[in-house]
Amino acid sequence: MSRLIVLSNRVKVPDNKPMAGGLAVALQNVLIGSSVVWMGWNGKVVENSSHDSDSTNSFSNKQTNLTGEDTCITYMTTALTTEQYKQFYCGFANNVLWPLLHERVDLISQKSQDYAGYQEVNRLFAKQLKEIIKPDDVIWVHDYHFLSMAYHCRQLGIFNRIGFFLHIPFTSLQFWKTLEQSREIIHHLAHYNLVGTQTQKDRTNCLNVLQYYLKDRFIKDHFVANTPINVLDMKRNFFKPSLYTGTKMRVDLALKPQHSLMVDTYPIGVNVARIQEQVSQLSLEASLDSTNSSQNKAHAFQQIIAVDRIDYSKGLLKRFAAYRDFLAQNPSYQNHLQLLQVACPSRLDLPTYQNLYNNVKKMVYDINQQKLSEDSAWQAINYKETALSHEKLMTMFRQSDVGWVNSLKDGMNLVAKEYIAAQDPDDPGVLLLSRYAGAAEQMHAAVSIDPHQPKSMIEGLKSALMMPLKERQYRYQMLLQGLQQDDLQSWQQRFLSDLSDRKCSEAHSLKTVSTQMSDFSS
Repeated sequence: MSRLIVLSNRVKVPDNKPMAGGLAVALQNVLIGSSVVWMGWNGKVVENSSHDSDSTNSFSNKQTNLTGEDTCITYMTTALTTEQYKQFYCGFANNVLWPLLHERVDLISQKSQDYAGYQEVNRLFAKQLKEIIKPDDVIWVHDYHFLSMAYHCRQLGIFNRIGFFLHIPFTSLQFWKTLEQSREIIHHLAHYNLVGTQTQKDRTNCLNVLQYYLKDRFIKDHFVANTPINVLDMKRNFFKPSLYTGTKMRVDLALKPQHSLMVDTYPIGVNVARIQEQVSQLSLEASLDSTNSSQNKAHAFQQIIAVDRIDYSKGLLKRFAAYRDFLAQNPSYQNHLQLLQVACPSRLDLPTYQNLYNNVKKMVYDINQQKLSEDSAWQAINYKETALSHEKLMTMFRQSDVGWVNSLKDGMNLVAKEYIAAQDPDDPGVLLLSRYAGAAEQMHAAVSIDPHQPKSMIEGLKSALMMPLKERQYRYQMLLQGLQQDDLQSWQQRFLSDLSDRKCSEAHSLKTVSTQMSDFSS
């Protein structure tokens, strides 16, 4: 029987612990089919037991049968060695590829052995796949940690259909040209059968980069570059699947001269029905307790919520500065407005992230110490680092008057979509959305801001706080319609249907039973 094999950097084995890793947590709850294998890192780092890393990277299996579903998920995980963690995870993945793809080449820090470590881990998982693969299995690889995975699979004789989805931005050619290993990485990427991006802009960038580095490998008359949709000319909030224009091409690769590659856009969504079910079941007492606050939208006190992993791509410091200036320019909001910032520290082994974390903490402290109000009990920013359950987070979203997404560069940002899905239709909050988040390509009814322009953030925030009820309801309905149209299940089914070349799409059609998503990509 055909199986779906999923590979992601982190694997979330079912337990009761919240996890600040949006991709891993999301996949835990959406990869529901007849037979699924989920491979990845278990989060542990161990010392090498010998010079042979294969003996150290032993894979453990855990099977789970989902209650009420005809589904068996096999979790296949391994620890990373200290060297692999430093070179693959901290090194090339997060000190090179992450800043490159977020257009921060100034933050790239690469040691000579990092790229070799990246390839070693990609090859490690390919070898494990070789051990378990069956002829009809379909493989779905996730994110920038595994750009080279398909190449190593082909080298080992695995010619099953392999799809790759990039959850973060695909940067333009000018940034790829700054990286020494780009030509080889893009050659590796071409070994996938399907490459999926979050936005039309990312898809266009991907095609341009493929054309540049593989121009001598395209088979004549088999490169079909359809004209991208001009999203600025579209009046709808969200695209219909039929409007996407996939690009198919044939590439001459050493092991497979007639290799077929398709590139298309698959914007990830959220499980709207599940989120609405969660918030509708919560009592008022539970809502108040989950925020540790005696205020809500029914009172004069107004609350802004922002939920981010502490990363330089999220624009936290720019948000704090704009919020501080807003309060100074609009003193009537002092003591009547609070920013609830949920921030999860991550990658603190990397100096860039440790410095950012320290700066975030210092700026929050400094703003709260300014005493803009005579009320000593009021704090401008209510700062939390605790990883929250999905139910508590959705409650906070529903209670808050404004959801503020301030990304400087983001693949999608599911916080924006979750915030809207959690709102009360009778009294919805307003989404303040950075134009640089991937979600902005769809969510046109949000209040658009430019986080590089303080005036834009300040004016946008004031507009959101003062927005009349009828306008809030209209914007909410427009955004909700789009969320329901391009939801999580649609994302799954479209990608897997295209990956299966539409011949066996129903075999891997997935059902969504629940979802726990927040924008904390690990």
